[in-house]
Amino acid sequence: MKKRDKILMKSETVISEKEIDLHRPETRSLRQRIKAIIDADIAGRFVVCVLLLVFFALLQTTVFARFRPFGAIPDLMLPLCLAVGMTERGRWGAIFGIAAAFVIESLGAATVSVLAVLYMLAGYLAGCLTVEMFRDTPATRAAYTLVACGLHMLTTLFVLYVTVEGIHFGDAMLKSVLPEFVASVVFAPIPHVVAWLALKGFHKPREEKVQ
Repeated sequence: MKKRDKILMKSETVISEKEIDLHRPETRSLRQRIKAIIDADIAGRFVVCVLLLVFFALLQTTVFARFRPFGAIPDLMLPLCLAVGMTERGRWGAIFGIAAAFVIESLGAATVSVLAVLYMLAGYLAGCLTVEMFRDTPATRAAYTLVACGLHMLTTLFVLYVTVEGIHFGDAMLKSVLPEFVASVVFAPIPHVVAWLALKGFHKPREEKVQ
């Protein structure tokens, strides 16, 4: 074999070894490692949010549809949108709210199209207010839940007034709207706690993730 061919083969071997080394975790730059972590975080959060959505949609439409605490089915999707928005901030909360409304309407648990607007605003505003004004505390989550469920109650009354002819507001309030409000508020801690536990691992300091 010629001397020139031997030199070329040797140089190609060195280059290929360097390319392999660049893909090893210990030889990647800090910027590359952080970018990989961020990409993995986004994918992980997406998967967790999908699982949360499916779990609570099924819980609401199966277990609570039979159990009916206080004579009504609690709205678990609304506090779940608040929880995702507070933990993952406004953009995630808004997207999750639209997806939650689509899923819950597809399962036949609700027929009111304004749910998409309510859920989206709840998730988005909860995320923005948590960043700009209020800390993420149990008291803040309780306040958000009360306000959101109150708005849901008013929205339901308005829709009933528009769609049901000759409705009696007293009966609607006592037999449908108020029981749903109470049930939703009482069972709201379940989606709040589960979402916080499922998503808190994505909010470790960056230094811990890089190590």
